[in-house]
Amino acid sequence: MALTRTKRLVTIFGLIFTCLAFVCMVVCFSTPHWLERFPHKRNTRVFVRMGLWEACFNDWTYYKDYLGKKYNGCWWIFHFEYRPVWPWLNPPWFLAIQIMMTLALILHMVTIVFNILYVVGCCPPRKERNYVRASSAMIFVAAAFITISSIMFGTKADIDRQWLPNPDSNFLSWSFGFCVLSGFFSIFAGMCLLADYLRIGFEEKKANRGPAYGVKPNPRF
Repeated sequence: MALTRTKRLVTIFGLIFTCLAFVCMVVCFSTPHWLERFPHKRNTRVFVRMGLWEACFNDWTYYKDYLGKKYNGCWWIFHFEYRPVWPWLNPPWFLAIQIMMTLALILHMVTIVFNILYVVGCCPPRKERNYVRASSAMIFVAAAFITISSIMFGTKADIDRQWLPNPDSNFLSWSFGFCVLSGFFSIFAGMCLLADYLRIGFEEKKANRGPAYGVKPNPRF
């Protein structure tokens, strides 16, 4: 009974943490509030905010643009409007973050499908261990992508003086916070799935173990 209860708790918590990680990932992936400028410093000709896929400016001009084009409003970061400043606005390290976060989102989606199939009992019993092992591996890889992306973005947003103007006037906003939460929930989910994988392996090893003492048949009977 105790083993069954432990199995149920570990499985449920693994699914809960996976769902929380996926929700936080969707929020941070789709909202443009990773980095923002302090409200009291949002005067004319400034950067306003940005996310993974959107950047907002207020009457801002790029110092290397000799045509003096002004950027206003919020646009998709790959929009034609930002084409003259795309190499500056989307440097290689930021492109790497976009790729890693996209892969992490895909891994979360696959993991949550695997977890649901495992919890509701749709996968064959002999393949349960494979499902849990694959889910654990994918969620840990996603957590690694999220951790690297969070550290890279937080560091670059603070020290890269060649990127967004006046970095001392900017702050990491709530979308970035959801990214960090997604990383923590992914690690917790991976730990639960790893514990479940080890439990299944222990049960299979116990079931395949022979009797402790060999019993020879009596020929008289």
